[in-house]
Amino acid sequence: MSSAKKIVIISDGSGRTAKRLMDAVLVQYDQTDTRYSSVNIFPQVRSKKELDRVLGEIDSTSLVLFSIVSHDHSQYLNKALVARNVLHLDVLQPMLHTMSKFLGVHPGYQPGLLQIIDDQYYHKVDSIGYTVEHDDGRGPVPEEADAVLVGPSRTCKTPISMYLSCNHGLKVANVPIIRDNAMIENLMNRLSQMPSGRIVGLLMQPEILARVREHRVEMLAKQNRYQVRLQGYCDIREVAGEFRYCRDLYVGKGWYTVDVTRRGIEEVSQEILELLDLRKHFAPE
Repeated sequence: MSSAKKIVIISDGSGRTAKRLMDAVLVQYDQTDTRYSSVNIFPQVRSKKELDRVLGEIDSTSLVLFSIVSHDHSQYLNKALVARNVLHLDVLQPMLHTMSKFLGVHPGYQPGLLQIIDDQYYHKVDSIGYTVEHDDGRGPVPEEADAVLVGPSRTCKTPISMYLSCNHGLKVANVPIIRDNAMIENLMNRLSQMPSGRIVGLLMQPEILARVREHRVEMLAKQNRYQVRLQGYCDIREVAGEFRYCRDLYVGKGWYTVDVTRRGIEEVSQEILELLDLRKHFAPE
């Protein structure tokens, strides 16, 4: 490959823009006939001093692709490459110029914005994956969680978790509370490493929760014999007992408590963000 034609990328961001364009173009060429290599990518080049350093490392026979937002810096690099008779292509400025004419406004000329957007996107994807993996008590001890939602069945733990994850980029685990000594002991063990300030207990008024559960049973247990077995799940006395148990548990552990009765997912999520002081995360799209 010593005789291969060399391609150099210079960027004030990550270099991904120029790399993607290069890949889209090079795929049109048969590599058996054309030998080339992308030798170096110089990212985060944001001053003339850094440009001079990079220029000192460029072979005059290379092709240079650069994506630099600053018009001053791109012109400086262009003149230096012309003086050295280096073949080059500015992949960004022509588009910025054309887009400015079309929109009638000037760009902000802030480097690295695409990288920031990409990083936010991948962070959000990771958060959604984490939330799905830690739904309904699944997954390992949720030490990495930004928030843990606990509560009895049908208190909207999953939809609230997914809303916080999809719209705010939060890693959220949710764990059901079942009034059983062994289950509660297991829950406490799982949450032992979590700061109490990141745990939110959800409650719903018993009469409303009982009706929600009745509807759920009707949907899932079509045959009467199955509905009979689940009567305790919907019994208002049992549900009221769960309500009192969970309320006392939250207070005793110093966890935040949020009542979700007749409230929208967005409203509840906003309250959780404020309680946990997590408003610094991504704003809803």
